[in-house]
Amino acid sequence: MAVNERTLKMGTAPIFPMLVSMAVPGLLGTLTTYLYRTVDQIFVGNFVGRNALGGISVLAPFNNVIIALSLFITVGGASLLSLSMGRKDYERANRLFTNILIQAVAMAGIVSALFFIFANPFVSICGAKEGTETYGYAVAYLKIVTLGQVFNMLNQGLAAIIRTEGAAKYSMFANIIGAVCNVMLDALFIIVLHMGIEGAAIATVASQFVGAAFSAAFFVTGMSSLRWAGFKAVDIRQMIYIAKMGIAPSIFQMLSFVTNIMLNKSLQYYGDLDPVYSLLGGGELCISAVAIVNTVDNFIVSTTSGINQAVSPIISYNYGAMKYSRVRRASMQSQMMAGVFAMIIWSFMMIAPRFVVSLFSSGDEALIEYGAMAMRACKIFALFGGFQMLVSMYFSAIGKPHIATFVSFSRHGIFLIPALYILPRIMGLKGVLYANAVSDGCSLVVVTIMYICEMRRLAGLKDGKEAAAEENAYIRREV
Repeated sequence: MAVNERTLKMGTAPIFPMLVSMAVPGLLGTLTTYLYRTVDQIFVGNFVGRNALGGISVLAPFNNVIIALSLFITVGGASLLSLSMGRKDYERANRLFTNILIQAVAMAGIVSALFFIFANPFVSICGAKEGTETYGYAVAYLKIVTLGQVFNMLNQGLAAIIRTEGAAKYSMFANIIGAVCNVMLDALFIIVLHMGIEGAAIATVASQFVGAAFSAAFFVTGMSSLRWAGFKAVDIRQMIYIAKMGIAPSIFQMLSFVTNIMLNKSLQYYGDLDPVYSLLGGGELCISAVAIVNTVDNFIVSTTSGINQAVSPIISYNYGAMKYSRVRRASMQSQMMAGVFAMIIWSFMMIAPRFVVSLFSSGDEALIEYGAMAMRACKIFALFGGFQMLVSMYFSAIGKPHIATFVSFSRHGIFLIPALYILPRIMGLKGVLYANAVSDGCSLVVVTIMYICEMRRLAGLKDGKEAAAEENAYIRREV
């Protein structure tokens, strides 16, 4: 199928079959990308130890920053590209393509340099105590993985563009190749060569390079309809607008950066004070356990992101073409898909939490016990996490970043930060865990009301052709 035919198909093909065909590669792609850190945690937790697992776990805020910057490019850039293609403005699409690539490389270079230089103070900010084993492991891991962020962010940007052109399978294979390399290299460096946490970090960087090279091949070999417009096309205002379009999910991640730091520090402080868990490892035990909980919960985030990568171009294209009934169907059907995956993952978290935690450290009973308890306490509303993400990303896809920003802000800003401040002071260590559940429940109410109102608004809009036909009929009656 020709490239333009693939793009035009988003405005004509039946929604659900097209959504499934695009979502499956997107799901596999994002899951394999997410497996980079998860695989590192599993290998390190089982073959290096709890403190090394804590070293990776305490760096959750670093991952929030990288994901946030990637979303600035992927969500904003993909939405604008789809809107341009829906309007058949291919010259603007080429300029967008060029600016997305330059923006990805520049942002990654700046971030890599900053995190490498300030690795030690950043690890302290994240909640690790200076001088502990966890602190040493975290610094070593961070300094190495920062070197691969240029490859990582370039691959994320290219993969989003590839999916926008309708070639989701190719994007999926690029991510799968990188993830498979990561598993193989982790096994080689950690189990065979005994390189410890440094081996896990080197494996991640090498795998990200492989994934970026495979994505770049899509454009170098002429499979894409987009063309490099040259450095003359560099437009700072356009880059700012790309970032603005992706600001809603990025704010979610940046707020997660703040809340993860608050969470780690609270777990460290109240874990050391707790009369039971202070004897079993204190704050370091709690940080490692809750990091496992969040890793599993992030599979819901990952599957939702995969579905969003499929539905966002469809929503943006059809909204640009004024096919509002297709926009509404695409949004609601994507919510249904996300709900099914969330239910599966959430069920494992609620029914078999000990088994899930034991995958990351099979011989550490204290870690398994606390992790299982924390999983049920923190994630009672995790079933609806995908719903809230898709609502936020929907508003980004139709060019309303201010509303999308509020949706993202409500969960981690309006509710979670106050809950993390207040509840631990009342309930101690348990209050740290319950803060997540309280925040998720309150945000769910707000987001549900907003989504119902938006779907009603869409239902009241006429598609472009219908509106034109009605206007012509009115003119004929008047004449």
